[in-house]
Formats: sequence, structure tokens, C-alpha cells
Amino acid sequence: MPPVRASSERSRRAILTIAIGSIALETALLGMVAPLLPEIESRTGAGDEALGLALAAYAIPILLISIPVGRLADRLGRRPLLLGGLLLTGLGSIMIALSAALPPLLLGRTVQGVGATLSWVAALALVSDLARPGRKGEALGFAFAANSLGAVGGPALGGIAGGTVSFEAPFFLVAAVALVILAAGLVVLPRAAPAVAAPRGRARIVPLLLRPAAVVPALVSATGATALGLIDFVVPLDFDRRLGTTAAAVGVIFAAIALIDAAVAPPAGKAGDRLGRRPVALAGTLTMAASGFLLATLGGLAGACVALAILAVGLSLAFAASAPWLDETFGELDRGLAYGGLNLIFALGYTLGPIAGGWLLASAGAETAYALIAIVSVLVATLLAAPLLRRRAGL
Repeated sequence: MPPVRASSERSRRAILTIAIGSIALETALLGMVAPLLPEIESRTGAGDEALGLALAAYAIPILLISIPVGRLADRLGRRPLLLGGLLLTGLGSIMIALSAALPPLLLGRTVQGVGATLSWVAALALVSDLARPGRKGEALGFAFAANSLGAVGGPALGGIAGGTVSFEAPFFLVAAVALVILAAGLVVLPRAAPAVAAPRGRARIVPLLLRPAAVVPALVSATGATALGLIDFVVPLDFDRRLGTTAAAVGVIFAAIALIDAAVAPPAGKAGDRLGRRPVALAGTLTMAASGFLLATLGGLAGACVALAILAVGLSLAFAASAPWLDETFGELDRGLAYGGLNLIFALGYTLGPIAGGWLLASAGAETAYALIAIVSVLVATLLAAPLLRRRAGL
């Protein structure tokens, strides 16, 4: 359907607030259970691989239904999907809070994932709809600041609330926040009429992702998501077993990282608008590689915290560059379908991260899992750097 337009600047800001708040909330759920994995382990007796599935279960439905949801966002409008997603988010959170075994917890995570897919795709399409000409990178930079704040702030919330109040507390809190945003959205979001025609980009998202212009930014986004998923899974378990760090302490660490992440994302988006997406993405992947190397080699808590702060900067740079880069590649598609494709790429990485992290943690140790971030980031950085080096050499 046609992009959403705001009737006034005040209306535009209100819609953007709802959209960005939804993005932050849904992304927070990605890793909110991460600091609570030791508690889940003691409650259920699950091994590392099963715990990895508990984290990845949220991303699996995102991986499976992002493209159809993107089409629905273009056919039905942003409003019903965003509001329906928030409702499912609240329901899934309550299911997790009430679960006493692994299967119902996995079911609750899956319901959360379905809700996140609906609202995240619709919300990001709204941000794109309302971006001013020539400032899409900046607008998406703010959206991905919220995305990054949620991704790192979710574990902070889970660790602090779960470690100081109760296991159930963060999930009931999320359910309450989802309902508040839902109520605000019922008032603020425009009731746009759905378009009758099929989306222009129907059935073309996969060929677009395979085009040379899309492969590199897709790899950047997937690499960042994989690193994020791996860190969300490995760090709480590693710090608990090796350093004796409590869930609340892990939450504080993630909260500090979230502030760094959120501060870097908007200027990173502006830098991408002015300098180009590739140089900013290159800086991000190189920073991620440095962080992975430091995590693998520094044994103490202080060094690990510094490395995680560096990782937060790298992730902000990578996502702030890759999202508008892919948006430009998807330019011929309707917005909902385009962001369904972006969500698909992110979910693929975040699904692989905890699974790879669980396998490596059980078979080779946390240091090897951290080293994987460095290795993959260097490979992607090499792809990013090659055209820049050829251009500088005049080839």
C-alpha cells in the first residue's frame, strides 16, 4: 500500500515515537532471557544446546514468516500488524513468566517471536515512510539506535529485574509495556485504507538478496546479528561459570553497553549518509573483529567489559550502515516487503549465533566462540575493503 503520511509534524513525531518504542521493545526480547539462562538451566536441567534453543526460539519464527508479514504490511497497512504484534508480545511474555519447564518457555518465546515479526516489520516500514528526503540514513540510524538499545538493554532488564526481584518480573514488565504502547497506538496510528493491488515486489525479495549489490550489506547485517546472538548467549553463561558473575551484574554490564550502542547509532547513520555506506560498514566490521579478538584473549572481567563496549560500537556502525544500504537495494519493493527482507537477514544471524555459541561453548569453550566473531568479521571486512582499495589504486 502507499507509504504512511503524517498530517502534521506533531502527528509525525507521535507516530515515530510509537514505532521506535515498538522496535526497542521487540528487540529487547531477543536477549532478555540471556542473563537468566543459568536460572533456566537450574530450573529445567537443560544443556548448553537446549539453552541456545531457548534463546534462538524467538528468532526462528522471525526467520520463517518475515517475508509474508512484509507483504501483509503492504496489503493491510502498518497499523493492524503493529498492534497485533504488540498483543502477541504481551501474551508470550506472560506465558514465559508462568512457565515452570522448558517446553512452555519455548512456546512463549515462539509467540513472542511471531509478535515481534509483526510489529518490527510494520514499525520499521513506518519509520521509512516518514523519513524526510535525503535523510533516510539518519532516520534509520535513530530506529537502529532503538534496535541496538533494545538488543543490549533487553539482557540488562532481564539480568537486573530477574536477579534482584524475581525470574517472572521482567516478563510481566514487558507485557505491561507492550499493552501501554498498544493503547497509545490505538489512538495515534493512522487508519490508512489498504491498497487493492498486489505489492510491486511480490516474489522478488530472494532474487534481490542474491544480487551483487545486496550480498555485501546482507552479510554485514547477518554478521552483526550473529555476533549479537552469540554474545547474548555465551557471555551470561561464561561469566557465571568462569567469573561467578550474578545475573544482576551481567544486567548492569549490558545496560552500560546499551548506552554506548544507542549513542553511536544516530551519528553512524549520519556518517553513512555523508561518507557512504561501505566505509562505515567497514569500520563496524573491523571494530567487531577487534572486540572478538579481545574477548578471546583477555581473561578478566574488566578486560571483557572493555571488549564488549568496543563490540557495541562495532555493532552500531555495522547496523547503521547496512540497514539503509539494503533499503536502497530494495528500492523497487514496497516498504513492508523490504523490511521483511531485512528482518529475515537479521533473524538468520540471530538464530545462528546462539546455536553456534551453544555448540562451541560445550565443545571448545567460550574463547573459541568469541574468536568466531573475529574471524567472520575479518572475512566480511575483506569483502568491504576490496573495492575501496581498488579505487584508491586506480584500478
